[in-house]
Amino acid sequence: CFDNSGYLWIGTNGGGIILYDIARNKFTVYTNDPQDSRSLSYNEIRAIYKDRSGIMWVGTYGAGINKVTRGAREFFHYTHIPNEINSLSHPIIWSIYEDADSVLWIGTHGGGLDKFDRKSSTYSHFVNNRNNPASISSNIVRVVIQDREGYLWLGTNGGGINRFNKNTGQCEIYENNPRDKNSLASNNIRCIYEDKLGDIWIGTYGNGMDKFNKLEKNFIHYINNPDDSHSLSNDFVRTIYEDKQGNFWIGTEGGGLNKFDRKNNIFKPYRHNPNDSNSINNDYVFSILEDKDNILWIGTYGGGLVRFDPVSEKFSSFTTKDGLIGDAIYGVLQDKNGNLWISSSKGLSKFNPINKKVTNYTVSDGLQSNEFNGGSYFKSNSGEMFFGGINGFNAFSPEKISGNNYIPSIVITSFQKFNQEVNTAKPVSELNEIRLSYEDYFFSFEFSSLDFSAPEKNKYAYKMEGLDDNWIFTTSDKRYASYTTLPPGNYVFRVIGSNSDGIWNKTGASINIIITPPFWKTWWFIALSFITFLAIGFITYKSRLKNIRIKAELKTAHDAQTSIMPECDPQIEGLDISGISIPANEVGGDFFDYFWLDKSHSHFGIMVGDVSGKAMKAAMNAIMASGMIIAEADESRSVSDMLTLVNKPIYNKTARQMFTAVILLSIDVNSGEILFTNAGMPNPVLKSNGTIDTIKSIGPRFPLGMMKDAAYTENRLNLKKGDVLVLITDGITEALSRKKEFFGENRLEDLLKRLDTSKMTSSEIKKYITDEIMNFSDKNHLYDDLTIVVIKF
Repeated sequence: CFDNSGYLWIGTNGGGIILYDIARNKFTVYTNDPQDSRSLSYNEIRAIYKDRSGIMWVGTYGAGINKVTRGAREFFHYTHIPNEINSLSHPIIWSIYEDADSVLWIGTHGGGLDKFDRKSSTYSHFVNNRNNPASISSNIVRVVIQDREGYLWLGTNGGGINRFNKNTGQCEIYENNPRDKNSLASNNIRCIYEDKLGDIWIGTYGNGMDKFNKLEKNFIHYINNPDDSHSLSNDFVRTIYEDKQGNFWIGTEGGGLNKFDRKNNIFKPYRHNPNDSNSINNDYVFSILEDKDNILWIGTYGGGLVRFDPVSEKFSSFTTKDGLIGDAIYGVLQDKNGNLWISSSKGLSKFNPINKKVTNYTVSDGLQSNEFNGGSYFKSNSGEMFFGGINGFNAFSPEKISGNNYIPSIVITSFQKFNQEVNTAKPVSELNEIRLSYEDYFFSFEFSSLDFSAPEKNKYAYKMEGLDDNWIFTTSDKRYASYTTLPPGNYVFRVIGSNSDGIWNKTGASINIIITPPFWKTWWFIALSFITFLAIGFITYKSRLKNIRIKAELKTAHDAQTSIMPECDPQIEGLDISGISIPANEVGGDFFDYFWLDKSHSHFGIMVGDVSGKAMKAAMNAIMASGMIIAEADESRSVSDMLTLVNKPIYNKTARQMFTAVILLSIDVNSGEILFTNAGMPNPVLKSNGTIDTIKSIGPRFPLGMMKDAAYTENRLNLKKGDVLVLITDGITEALSRKKEFFGENRLEDLLKRLDTSKMTSSEIKKYITDEIMNFSDKNHLYDDLTIVVIKF
């Protein structure tokens, strides 16, 4: 099968896939690698197919179907193969340099210096040898550059600087000597730069900047002096750059940007000033690039991409809010068309400085990983770009990275009532209309964009005409729309979507929704009542107005209540969390939310609450309680202190018969330790190693607002890998069947015990529990909200 690039794909019986480049008469073989989950799944091939968007699909005899990711042969991925000499010596790459012979010199994190001859596809490795004083001094090579004499300068982490002879493989080593003030300032190197005069400058990690004196073979030091405003602003130097005008710029880790007057040895710092919108927005500068218009583009760690005009000395920034894939920027390179290519902690971005258009790339596009490394970027004389990260490095020519112009079809894939799939005579995507009763007050749709090149990047927008004035935008991890208590009438549900590169199908898909009223709202009943009982008709009319007001209040209460709850499940490495709140007929006071408890994002907060009462009063109390609790979040404050502080104002501001039960958790995302305080909520249920436990807490259990001076106590729980913790409101255990039986705690515990939670996500566990409760209870008469949050470590 021929692909869109003209390569011929050949499937073999045991030898994997062969790609034949006809123009260069070159064969490339792709086979299964047991050590690489992204390699071909099996070597016996039975089918090859190219779809309309150019994606190649490979069918195997024994291991399913393989989708060859778009861009996989555009972003060339070089990686470490264990026990394979002819590969990178280490997966983590810190620096890349290509010399005039097209040889790559690669600094690794523990594998020393790698030499990769691309013409012969062979690797050579240079490592520290204690018996050879001329070998490289450390196997952690952070920086590789070549000076004008042809020597490589290697900056190491712990071994100082090595002047490396490419022909002999021998090193001249410069290290810090505490007894020699003119020796290298530090053995931990972060950048090396050769200026236009041939001088070598070194940025160290914690000891400022050094200039190498070639005659004396010693070093001149530049460090921060707190008493001198013209000294270097910070001793952690990450990047050094000389612009076309000869200005010298130094980026520091914590001290912002410095302009260095080399003649007078004066530094001018540019630091973040929260009171100046034209100042740099972040003081962690990891990369600097000058474009053809003499504008500096600065990569910051946490502040995104920063544009700096040296003439006006004004800064402006571009972050994830402007479309960049990440705000922790490691490297910036510019292609011949003026586009900036930006490596970050979450992938690679292509940024057009003119129209501000951003295209993002991730692992699904063929990147070595979504995580790149600081300083690990390089552009060759031919314009080829290299970016290194934690799983090797990528090499690509920017002009060969093509976009995805396929306009995908949009389909409605599912229709549910009360979280139950509705079986229709035809697929939902082929239906023109759906008729519902006024009793079907909770229903939802799922939808999909039929572009599979990188489906996680597809975007969507939907609206219910007759209800929504504007489009509601969502992402691939929330491809559904839910509606509750819609008044009887005619509506049109519409959904549009995009492909992975933001090309939208604005026609999308639609379906008519007809909600029929109860019989007492039909025209014939109204006419008969008017003719026969004019007086009764008047009373009925008044009653209808009251019903409308009640429904309006319930809808307003529902909207207010759902506005404080998360739109989607959180995405946190090591944690799998999913929650849902299904409103009762009269809208109870349940709520839940997620939020970070510290700036470092190491402690994650989960709050589940239940306000006594119904309708608007309960919703307003839920909003007040949720807002007050989140407002008390602080790095130094425990969850028990947060509830103790909130209790008194809730006591003063709510009626005596109104109480707010809350359970508040703080999860250490690294260790799995949970600190929690329970104020009147049902006890959490823990499943660990197949054992079900009800987690009881110590200290006061009063709901907020019941006792004026209640002082709450913090409890501790440690999660292990695979543990599942379930938080509920009393609407779960008190759900009633038609026989007026409670669902109860025992049924919930038995249900968890039966489930094989080791093979289920938190979302699947949550859905299974809610489905069981809805099947058990009378769906049409939910007397209380049902709220559940499932946490899997």
